[in-house]
Amino acid sequence: MGLFVKICGCANEADAKAVASFGPDAMGFIFWPGSPRCVDPAEVSRWVEGMPAAILKVGVFVNQELDVVRDTAATAGLDVVQLHGDETPAYCGELEGRIWKAVHLDRCDLALLNSYPVDAFLVDSYSTESPGGTGKTVDWSVAADFVRNSPKNVLLAGGLRPENVGEAVDMVHPWGVDVSSGVEASPGRKDLEKVREFIEACRMV
Repeated sequence: MGLFVKICGCANEADAKAVASFGPDAMGFIFWPGSPRCVDPAEVSRWVEGMPAAILKVGVFVNQELDVVRDTAATAGLDVVQLHGDETPAYCGELEGRIWKAVHLDRCDLALLNSYPVDAFLVDSYSTESPGGTGKTVDWSVAADFVRNSPKNVLLAGGLRPENVGEAVDMVHPWGVDVSSGVEASPGRKDLEKVREFIEACRMV
């Protein structure tokens, strides 16, 4: 399989259906109330009706109650739960199905990561305002070291755009990439030409 491509932060039906038509491997929906891209799980359920089963539906959560995560995943029809906060290994172990855990390399205990019962890690940038979707680029050399030593698949996020994703993949060698703000016209509104260009660039690496 080639590079896994996830387009995150789909926040309206028109964008969701258009993005799906470009054939990404996954689409992300934000369920953290603090995000300008936050969406309603019942609406997401309607948006993804008829979407190809091969496109994974990923829900992004930040330090939310387990019951909220479970109920949202069931309502929205999610395939993957992505945890983007300070969730512990024990918290992750309480969830069923595929779990991805976001990692901020400048503020995490790398030794602790081996104890996380998750399917993949997602390396992202961090700011005090937001745990993700910041548009800030990760230090690719540090990310490359993480990928080399990770026991699990790693997605690279943080500041990716159509014009730099090829260079990032060449340096980091991740299993997949994840983009949100880098293909937006404004927070929660996709620039569909950038989405198309991003996916095309990824398919060429």
